[in-house]
Amino acid sequence: MPIYYVSKVLNGAEGRVRTNLHLKQTLGEPNTLGRLVKWAIKLSEYDISDLPRIAIKAYALADFILEMTGLPLEKTPSKEVWLLYVDGSTTTQGSGVGIVITSAQREGMKFAIIFDFKTSNNEAEYKVFVIGLMMAYEVGAQHLVAYSNSQHIVKQIDGMYRAKEENMV
Repeated sequence: MPIYYVSKVLNGAEGRVRTNLHLKQTLGEPNTLGRLVKWAIKLSEYDISDLPRIAIKAYALADFILEMTGLPLEKTPSKEVWLLYVDGSTTTQGSGVGIVITSAQREGMKFAIIFDFKTSNNEAEYKVFVIGLMMAYEVGAQHLVAYSNSQHIVKQIDGMYRAKEENMV
């Protein structure tokens, strides 16, 4: 490990900035405003590239939630039935999901996540279901009853509907 840190120090600072602004357009066509010309000239001496924002995969989001909540999520395998309640929502302002996992002793964990990327309502419902299943697995739930208000997702999970879009598989 020390070699890794030394090599990073010797190479200089590495900077990555994620933004919703399109730098490619600003740096590519700086003539729209006089102020941008000045900044484009100053920034042209640096190697700046514009990469599109990538979508957060459901498993990465579930891992992030599990790491950042600070709750002790020890696996406790048993025959008790756990309950999973999930709900996703999409509006013009954005999308978000909610998850509630409850054990037989009524010990519950509640999570709410706001996505900063566009999704369809079905995609938000599907992502929250997958995240909920992964979180239930992490806490050791072997017998799980899941509830969702999206009949489309429930029928897809039951095998009655087939997923047509690749991001819903």
